[in-house]
Amino acid sequence: MVIENSHNFNTMAKLCNGSDGIVIPIPLDHRSHPSNCNLSGIYILLLNNMQKYYIPINHTESLKLFTLEESNVAIETLSKTYVIDSKAYRHIFGQKQVYDCNAISYHMFGKSLPIETTPAHEQIYSTYWKRNNLNAIVPIFKHLEYCDKMSAIILDTIQDQATTSNAYLKFNNTLLNNLFTVEESGLNTNAGLEYCSYNPYTLTGRPSNNFNKVNYAALNKSDGTREKYNSRFKNGGILELDYDAYHLRLIADCIGYDLPEGSIHEYLGKQYFGNETLSPDEYKQSKEISFRILYGGVPKEFLTIPFFKAVNDFIFKFWKSWLTKKHFKTYLYERKVEMSTLKDMKPQKLFNYYIQSMETEASSEAMAEVIKVLDGYNTKLILYTYDSFTFDFDPTDGKELILKIKMAMKYPTKIAYGVNYGKLNDVSDRFC
Repeated sequence: MVIENSHNFNTMAKLCNGSDGIVIPIPLDHRSHPSNCNLSGIYILLLNNMQKYYIPINHTESLKLFTLEESNVAIETLSKTYVIDSKAYRHIFGQKQVYDCNAISYHMFGKSLPIETTPAHEQIYSTYWKRNNLNAIVPIFKHLEYCDKMSAIILDTIQDQATTSNAYLKFNNTLLNNLFTVEESGLNTNAGLEYCSYNPYTLTGRPSNNFNKVNYAALNKSDGTREKYNSRFKNGGILELDYDAYHLRLIADCIGYDLPEGSIHEYLGKQYFGNETLSPDEYKQSKEISFRILYGGVPKEFLTIPFFKAVNDFIFKFWKSWLTKKHFKTYLYERKVEMSTLKDMKPQKLFNYYIQSMETEASSEAMAEVIKVLDGYNTKLILYTYDSFTFDFDPTDGKELILKIKMAMKYPTKIAYGVNYGKLNDVSDRFC
Protein backbone atom coordinates (compact mmCIF):
# COMPACT_ATOMS: atom_id res chain seq x y z
CA MET A 1 0.00 0.00 0.00
CA VAL A 2 1.33 3.42 -0.99
CA ILE A 3 0.57 5.97 1.74
CA GLU A 4 -1.33 8.77 0.06
CA ASN A 5 -2.92 10.70 2.92
CA SER A 6 -2.49 11.46 6.60
CA HIS A 7 -5.25 9.05 7.65
CA ASN A 8 -3.46 6.08 6.03
CA PHE A 9 -0.17 7.24 7.51
CA ASN A 10 -1.62 7.40 11.03
CA THR A 11 -3.16 3.93 10.63
CA MET A 12 0.18 2.53 9.52
CA ALA A 13 1.99 4.26 12.41
CA LYS A 14 -0.33 2.61 14.94
CA LEU A 15 0.27 -0.81 13.40
CA CYS A 16 4.05 -0.29 13.56
CA ASN A 17 3.91 0.04 17.34
CA GLY A 18 5.22 -3.21 18.83
CA SER A 19 5.49 -5.10 15.56
CA ASP A 20 8.69 -6.47 14.07
CA GLY A 21 9.37 -5.07 10.64
CA ILE A 22 11.61 -4.95 7.59
CA VAL A 23 12.56 -1.40 6.60
CA ILE A 24 14.11 -0.55 3.22
CA PRO A 25 14.94 3.12 2.56
CA ILE A 26 15.07 4.20 -1.09
CA PRO A 27 17.68 6.96 -1.58
CA LEU A 28 16.80 9.84 -3.84
CA ASP A 29 20.14 9.36 -5.61
CA HIS A 30 21.30 5.73 -5.78
CA ARG A 31 24.94 6.81 -6.04
CA SER A 32 25.04 9.08 -3.00
CA HIS A 33 26.75 8.12 0.24
CA PRO A 34 24.12 7.33 2.88
CA SER A 35 25.62 9.86 5.29
CA ASN A 36 24.47 12.76 3.14
CA CYS A 37 21.65 11.32 1.05
CA ASN A 38 18.01 12.33 0.89
CA LEU A 39 15.27 9.74 0.53
CA SER A 40 12.78 9.11 -2.22
CA GLY A 41 10.72 6.78 -0.07
CA ILE A 42 10.61 4.16 2.69
CA TYR A 43 9.26 0.63 2.41
CA ILE A 44 7.98 -1.13 5.53
CA LEU A 45 6.86 -4.75 5.83
CA LEU A 46 5.18 -5.46 9.19
CA LEU A 47 5.92 -9.03 10.22
CA ASN A 48 2.96 -9.48 12.58
CA ASN A 49 0.39 -9.12 9.78
CA MET A 50 2.60 -9.08 6.60
CA GLN A 51 1.17 -5.72 5.55
CA LYS A 52 3.36 -3.69 3.17
CA TYR A 53 3.58 0.09 3.12
CA TYR A 54 5.47 2.59 1.00
CA ILE A 55 5.94 6.13 2.34
CA PRO A 56 6.73 8.61 -0.45
CA ILE A 57 9.14 11.34 0.64
CA ASN A 58 10.38 12.79 -2.66
CA HIS A 59 8.81 11.43 -5.82
CA THR A 60 7.22 12.92 -8.93
CA GLU A 61 4.21 10.55 -8.84
CA SER A 62 3.08 11.23 -5.28
CA LEU A 63 0.27 13.65 -4.49
CA LYS A 64 1.31 13.88 -0.84
CA LEU A 65 4.83 13.69 0.50
CA PHE A 66 5.91 12.89 4.04
CA THR A 67 9.07 13.89 5.87
CA LEU A 68 11.85 11.64 7.08
CA GLU A 69 11.31 12.95 10.60
CA GLU A 70 7.63 12.01 10.84
CA SER A 71 8.31 8.66 9.15
CA ASN A 72 11.07 7.92 11.63
CA VAL A 73 8.69 8.52 14.55
CA ALA A 74 6.58 5.61 13.30
CA ILE A 75 9.56 3.37 12.47
CA GLU A 76 11.10 3.86 15.91
CA THR A 77 8.09 2.13 17.50
CA LEU A 78 8.91 -1.17 15.77
CA SER A 79 9.97 -3.87 18.20
CA LYS A 80 12.67 -5.41 15.99
CA THR A 81 13.86 -3.72 12.83
CA TYR A 82 15.49 -5.79 10.08
CA VAL A 83 17.46 -3.90 7.44
CA ILE A 84 19.70 -4.77 4.50
CA ASP A 85 22.64 -2.63 5.62
CA SER A 86 22.69 -1.29 9.18
CA LYS A 87 25.51 1.19 8.50
CA ALA A 88 23.55 2.82 5.69
CA TYR A 89 20.39 2.71 7.81
CA ARG A 90 22.06 4.42 10.78
CA HIS A 91 23.47 7.16 8.57
CA ILE A 92 19.90 7.97 7.54
CA PHE A 93 17.82 7.29 10.64
CA GLY A 94 20.30 7.60 13.49
CA GLN A 95 21.77 5.19 15.98
CA LYS A 96 18.73 2.96 16.58
CA GLN A 97 19.65 -0.67 17.21
CA VAL A 98 18.72 -2.78 14.19
CA TYR A 99 19.38 -6.27 12.83
CA ASP A 100 21.67 -6.22 9.81
CA CYS A 101 20.51 -8.90 7.35
CA ASN A 102 23.70 -8.77 5.32
CA ALA A 103 25.42 -9.81 8.54
CA ILE A 104 22.89 -12.61 9.15
CA SER A 105 23.51 -13.95 5.64
CA TYR A 106 27.27 -13.63 6.14
CA HIS A 107 27.14 -15.67 9.33
CA MET A 108 24.90 -18.32 7.78
CA PHE A 109 26.22 -18.55 4.22
CA GLY A 110 29.55 -16.70 4.18
CA LYS A 111 28.32 -13.86 1.96
CA SER A 112 26.06 -10.82 2.05
CA LEU A 113 22.53 -10.77 0.63
CA PRO A 114 22.12 -10.92 -3.15
CA ILE A 115 20.89 -7.53 -4.33
CA GLU A 116 17.94 -7.74 -6.69
CA THR A 117 16.94 -4.98 -9.05
CA THR A 118 14.42 -4.41 -11.85
CA PRO A 119 14.92 -3.76 -15.57
CA ALA A 120 13.27 -0.38 -15.08
CA HIS A 121 15.87 0.69 -12.53
CA GLU A 122 18.70 -0.50 -14.75
CA GLN A 123 17.32 1.25 -17.83
CA ILE A 124 16.74 4.58 -16.10
CA TYR A 125 20.12 4.48 -14.34
CA SER A 126 21.85 3.69 -17.64
CA THR A 127 19.94 6.12 -19.85
CA TYR A 128 20.04 9.13 -17.52
CA TRP A 129 23.37 8.43 -15.83
CA LYS A 130 24.39 12.12 -16.00
CA ARG A 131 21.39 13.17 -13.91
CA ASN A 132 21.09 13.09 -10.14
CA ASN A 133 18.16 11.95 -7.99
CA LEU A 134 16.96 9.32 -10.46
CA ASN A 135 14.88 7.43 -7.90
CA ALA A 136 12.42 10.31 -7.98
CA ILE A 137 11.48 9.28 -11.53
CA VAL A 138 11.69 5.50 -11.24
CA PRO A 139 8.00 4.49 -10.97
CA ILE A 140 6.92 3.84 -7.39
CA PHE A 141 5.50 0.43 -8.33
CA LYS A 142 9.03 -0.50 -9.52
CA HIS A 143 10.47 0.54 -6.17
CA LEU A 144 7.82 -1.69 -4.61
CA GLU A 145 8.83 -4.55 -6.91
CA TYR A 146 12.46 -4.18 -5.84
CA CYS A 147 11.51 -4.00 -2.15
CA ASP A 148 9.22 -7.03 -2.41
CA LYS A 149 12.10 -9.03 -3.90
CA MET A 150 14.50 -7.93 -1.18
CA SER A 151 12.02 -8.49 1.66
CA ALA A 152 11.42 -12.04 0.39
CA ILE A 153 15.18 -12.68 0.50
CA ILE A 154 15.35 -11.18 4.00
CA LEU A 155 12.45 -13.35 5.21
CA ASP A 156 14.31 -16.43 3.99
CA THR A 157 17.41 -15.26 5.88
CA ILE A 158 16.03 -14.25 9.28
CA GLN A 159 16.63 -16.93 11.88
CA ASP A 160 16.51 -16.52 15.66
CA GLN A 161 19.47 -18.85 16.14
CA ALA A 162 21.58 -16.56 13.97
CA THR A 163 20.47 -13.23 15.46
CA THR A 164 20.91 -14.43 19.04
CA SER A 165 24.34 -16.03 18.60
CA ASN A 166 27.28 -14.34 20.33
CA ALA A 167 29.16 -14.22 17.01
CA TYR A 168 26.37 -12.31 15.27
CA LEU A 169 25.72 -9.96 18.18
CA LYS A 170 29.39 -9.01 18.45
CA PHE A 171 29.57 -8.47 14.70
CA ASN A 172 26.30 -6.52 14.50
CA ASN A 173 26.62 -4.47 17.67
CA THR A 174 30.37 -3.91 17.82
CA LEU A 175 32.09 -4.25 14.44
CA LEU A 176 29.35 -2.70 12.32
CA ASN A 177 28.78 0.08 14.83
CA ASN A 178 32.52 0.85 14.85
CA LEU A 179 32.67 1.02 11.06
CA PHE A 180 29.60 3.26 11.01
CA THR A 181 31.29 5.62 13.46
CA VAL A 182 34.39 5.85 11.27
CA GLU A 183 32.32 6.44 8.13
CA GLU A 184 30.23 9.11 9.84
CA SER A 185 33.34 11.16 10.70
CA GLY A 186 34.30 11.71 7.07
CA LEU A 187 37.72 12.69 5.75
CA ASN A 188 38.32 16.42 5.46
CA THR A 189 39.62 17.99 2.25
CA ASN A 190 39.82 21.59 1.05
CA ALA A 191 36.67 20.86 -0.99
CA GLY A 192 34.75 19.51 2.01
CA LEU A 193 34.22 16.09 3.56
CA GLU A 194 34.62 12.80 1.71
CA TYR A 195 33.01 9.65 3.03
CA CYS A 196 34.34 6.12 2.86
CA SER A 197 32.28 2.90 2.96
CA TYR A 198 33.43 -0.33 4.59
CA ASN A 199 32.40 -3.76 3.33
CA PRO A 200 33.06 -6.36 6.05
CA TYR A 201 31.57 -9.25 4.05
CA THR A 202 34.75 -10.60 2.50
CA LEU A 203 36.06 -14.17 2.31
CA THR A 204 39.05 -13.33 4.51
CA GLY A 205 37.00 -11.40 7.08
CA ARG A 206 39.13 -8.30 6.47
CA PRO A 207 36.93 -5.32 5.47
CA SER A 208 37.45 -3.54 2.17
CA ASN A 209 36.87 0.22 2.02
CA ASN A 210 35.75 1.75 -1.27
CA PHE A 211 33.42 4.52 -2.30
CA ASN A 212 33.00 6.52 -5.48
CA LYS A 213 35.91 4.64 -7.14
CA VAL A 214 38.33 5.50 -4.31
CA ASN A 215 39.99 2.62 -2.44
CA TYR A 216 40.53 4.17 0.99
CA ALA A 217 42.22 1.01 2.26
CA ALA A 218 45.07 1.41 -0.24
CA LEU A 219 45.57 5.12 -0.92
CA ASN A 220 48.84 5.63 -2.78
CA LYS A 221 51.66 6.77 -0.48
CA SER A 222 54.00 8.13 -3.15
CA ASP A 223 51.98 10.10 -5.72
CA GLY A 224 50.52 12.83 -3.49
CA THR A 225 47.05 11.23 -3.33
CA ARG A 226 47.03 11.30 0.47
CA GLU A 227 47.96 14.97 0.77
CA LYS A 228 44.42 16.15 0.01
CA TYR A 229 43.23 14.76 3.36
CA ASN A 230 43.86 17.28 6.12
CA SER A 231 42.38 18.45 9.41
CA ARG A 232 39.05 20.19 9.88
CA PHE A 233 40.35 21.79 13.09
CA LYS A 234 42.26 25.04 13.48
CA ASN A 235 45.97 24.18 13.65
CA GLY A 236 44.94 20.52 13.62
CA GLY A 237 46.68 17.60 12.01
CA ILE A 238 46.40 13.97 11.01
CA LEU A 239 47.39 11.45 13.65
CA GLU A 240 48.07 7.77 12.91
CA LEU A 241 48.68 4.98 15.38
CA ASP A 242 50.11 1.90 13.67
CA TYR A 243 50.44 -1.43 15.44
CA ASP A 244 54.00 -2.73 15.69
CA ALA A 245 54.37 -6.36 14.49
CA TYR A 246 50.61 -6.75 14.88
CA HIS A 247 50.16 -10.17 13.29
CA LEU A 248 53.14 -11.63 15.12
CA ARG A 249 51.68 -10.50 18.45
CA LEU A 250 48.20 -11.77 17.60
CA ILE A 251 49.54 -15.14 16.52
CA ALA A 252 51.62 -15.39 19.69
CA ASP A 253 48.46 -14.84 21.75
CA CYS A 254 46.60 -17.39 19.66
CA ILE A 255 49.19 -20.16 20.04
CA GLY A 256 50.05 -19.30 23.64
CA TYR A 257 53.62 -18.21 22.96
CA ASP A 258 55.15 -15.61 25.31
CA LEU A 259 56.99 -12.98 23.32
CA PRO A 260 59.44 -10.73 25.18
CA GLU A 261 58.80 -7.04 25.70
CA GLY A 262 60.36 -4.69 23.20
CA SER A 263 60.79 -5.04 19.44
CA ILE A 264 59.59 -8.36 18.05
CA HIS A 265 61.49 -7.79 14.81
CA GLU A 266 64.69 -7.35 16.79
CA TYR A 267 63.92 -10.46 18.88
CA LEU A 268 63.42 -12.60 15.77
CA GLY A 269 66.17 -10.89 13.80
CA LYS A 270 68.75 -11.91 16.36
CA GLN A 271 67.70 -15.51 15.73
CA TYR A 272 67.70 -15.10 11.94
CA PHE A 273 71.21 -13.63 11.81
CA GLY A 274 72.74 -15.08 14.98
CA ASN A 275 73.75 -11.61 16.17
CA GLU A 276 73.26 -9.94 19.55
CA THR A 277 72.72 -6.58 17.87
CA LEU A 278 71.18 -5.83 14.48
CA SER A 279 72.29 -3.30 11.92
CA PRO A 280 69.56 -1.10 10.39
CA ASP A 281 69.69 -3.25 7.26
CA GLU A 282 69.36 -6.47 9.25
CA TYR A 283 66.40 -5.03 11.15
CA LYS A 284 64.71 -4.21 7.84
CA GLN A 285 65.46 -7.71 6.54
CA SER A 286 64.06 -9.21 9.74
CA LYS A 287 60.67 -7.61 9.07
CA GLU A 288 60.73 -8.88 5.48
CA ILE A 289 61.67 -12.42 6.54
CA SER A 290 58.91 -12.57 9.17
CA PHE A 291 56.32 -11.33 6.70
CA ARG A 292 57.45 -13.88 4.10
CA ILE A 293 57.31 -16.74 6.60
CA LEU A 294 53.89 -15.82 7.95
CA TYR A 295 52.28 -15.66 4.52
CA GLY A 296 54.36 -18.13 2.57
CA GLY A 297 54.88 -20.92 5.08
CA VAL A 298 57.66 -21.82 7.49
CA PRO A 299 60.79 -23.13 5.67
CA LYS A 300 62.60 -26.05 7.30
CA GLU A 301 65.60 -23.94 8.24
CA PHE A 302 63.40 -21.71 10.42
CA LEU A 303 61.83 -24.58 12.36
CA THR A 304 64.76 -24.32 14.77
CA ILE A 305 63.32 -20.98 15.93
CA PRO A 306 60.89 -21.84 18.76
CA PHE A 307 58.28 -19.27 17.76
CA PHE A 308 58.03 -20.50 14.17
CA LYS A 309 58.12 -24.13 15.25
CA ALA A 310 55.05 -23.37 17.38
CA VAL A 311 53.42 -21.52 14.46
CA ASN A 312 54.09 -24.43 12.10
CA ASP A 313 52.65 -26.93 14.59
CA PHE A 314 49.54 -24.77 14.96
CA ILE A 315 49.05 -24.48 11.18
CA PHE A 316 48.93 -28.24 10.67
CA LYS A 317 46.83 -28.88 13.77
CA PHE A 318 44.43 -26.23 12.49
CA TRP A 319 44.41 -27.84 9.04
CA LYS A 320 43.66 -31.26 10.49
CA SER A 321 40.74 -29.82 12.44
CA TRP A 322 39.47 -28.12 9.27
CA LEU A 323 39.47 -31.41 7.34
CA THR A 324 37.67 -33.20 10.17
CA LYS A 325 35.09 -30.60 11.21
CA LYS A 326 34.64 -28.94 7.78
CA HIS A 327 34.70 -25.52 9.41
CA PHE A 328 36.66 -23.25 11.72
CA LYS A 329 35.57 -20.59 14.19
CA THR A 330 37.18 -17.17 14.24
CA TYR A 331 39.42 -16.46 17.20
CA LEU A 332 37.46 -13.84 19.18
CA TYR A 333 33.88 -13.73 17.88
CA GLU A 334 33.71 -17.46 17.05
CA ARG A 335 32.03 -16.82 13.71
CA LYS A 336 31.66 -20.18 11.99
CA VAL A 337 33.36 -20.36 8.59
CA GLU A 338 32.22 -23.39 6.60
CA MET A 339 34.33 -25.39 4.16
CA SER A 340 31.61 -24.84 1.55
CA THR A 341 32.42 -21.12 1.71
CA LEU A 342 36.18 -21.33 1.22
CA LYS A 343 37.33 -23.20 -1.87
CA ASP A 344 40.74 -24.56 -2.85
CA MET A 345 42.28 -24.22 0.60
CA LYS A 346 45.79 -25.26 1.52
CA PRO A 347 47.19 -25.25 5.09
CA GLN A 348 49.03 -21.92 4.73
CA LYS A 349 46.22 -20.21 2.83
CA LEU A 350 43.67 -21.27 5.44
CA PHE A 351 45.97 -19.97 8.19
CA ASN A 352 46.28 -16.64 6.37
CA TYR A 353 42.48 -16.31 6.26
CA TYR A 354 42.34 -17.14 9.95
CA ILE A 355 44.96 -14.48 10.75
CA GLN A 356 43.04 -11.83 8.82
CA SER A 357 39.75 -12.60 10.56
CA MET A 358 41.63 -12.56 13.88
CA GLU A 359 43.12 -9.17 13.00
CA THR A 360 39.70 -7.74 12.14
CA GLU A 361 38.05 -8.87 15.35
CA ALA A 362 40.96 -7.76 17.57
CA SER A 363 40.98 -4.38 15.82
CA SER A 364 37.22 -4.12 16.28
CA GLU A 365 37.54 -4.65 20.03
CA ALA A 366 40.32 -2.05 20.18
CA MET A 367 38.30 0.33 18.03
CA ALA A 368 35.36 0.10 20.41
CA GLU A 369 37.64 1.12 23.28
CA VAL A 370 39.14 3.96 21.25
CA ILE A 371 35.66 5.27 20.40
CA LYS A 372 34.84 5.31 24.12
CA VAL A 373 38.04 7.26 24.79
CA LEU A 374 37.10 9.85 22.14
CA ASP A 375 33.76 10.58 23.80
CA GLY A 376 33.84 14.20 24.98
CA TYR A 377 36.77 15.13 22.74
CA ASN A 378 36.72 16.83 19.33
CA THR A 379 39.23 14.49 17.68
CA LYS A 380 37.64 12.03 15.23
CA LEU A 381 38.56 8.53 14.11
CA ILE A 382 38.51 8.86 10.31
CA LEU A 383 40.08 5.64 8.99
CA TYR A 384 40.67 2.10 10.13
CA THR A 385 43.12 0.26 7.86
CA TYR A 386 43.91 -3.28 9.00
CA ASP A 387 46.69 -2.53 11.51
CA SER A 388 46.35 1.22 11.96
CA PHE A 389 43.87 3.84 13.12
CA THR A 390 43.92 7.36 11.65
CA PHE A 391 42.51 10.42 13.40
CA ASP A 392 41.68 14.01 12.58
CA PHE A 393 43.32 15.48 15.68
CA ASP A 394 42.23 18.67 17.41
CA PRO A 395 45.30 20.04 19.27
CA THR A 396 43.08 21.51 21.99
CA ASP A 397 42.42 17.91 23.08
CA GLY A 398 46.03 17.69 24.20
CA LYS A 399 48.75 15.07 24.33
CA GLU A 400 46.89 13.21 27.06
CA LEU A 401 44.30 12.06 24.54
CA ILE A 402 46.99 10.45 22.36
CA LEU A 403 48.29 8.57 25.40
CA LYS A 404 44.75 7.37 26.20
CA ILE A 405 44.27 6.17 22.61
CA LYS A 406 47.60 4.36 22.72
CA MET A 407 46.58 2.56 25.93
CA ALA A 408 43.16 1.64 24.49
CA MET A 409 44.78 -0.04 21.49
CA LYS A 410 46.32 -2.67 23.86
CA TYR A 411 49.28 -3.74 21.69
CA PRO A 412 52.40 -1.54 21.12
CA THR A 413 51.98 1.12 18.46
CA LYS A 414 54.05 3.56 16.45
CA ILE A 415 52.74 7.12 16.29
CA ALA A 416 52.92 9.45 13.29
CA TYR A 417 51.64 13.01 12.89
CA GLY A 418 51.52 15.56 10.10
CA VAL A 419 49.68 18.47 8.51
CA ASN A 420 47.99 16.02 6.12
CA TYR A 421 47.67 12.29 5.53
CA GLY A 422 50.50 12.33 2.98
CA LYS A 423 53.07 14.01 5.23
CA LEU A 424 53.18 11.95 8.40
CA ASN A 425 56.33 11.91 10.51
CA ASP A 426 57.21 9.36 13.20
CA VAL A 427 56.80 10.98 16.63
CA SER A 428 56.75 7.75 18.68
CA ASP A 429 59.70 8.88 20.82
CA ARG A 430 57.57 11.70 22.25
CA PHE A 431 55.12 9.19 23.75
CA CYS A 432 57.43 6.59 25.29
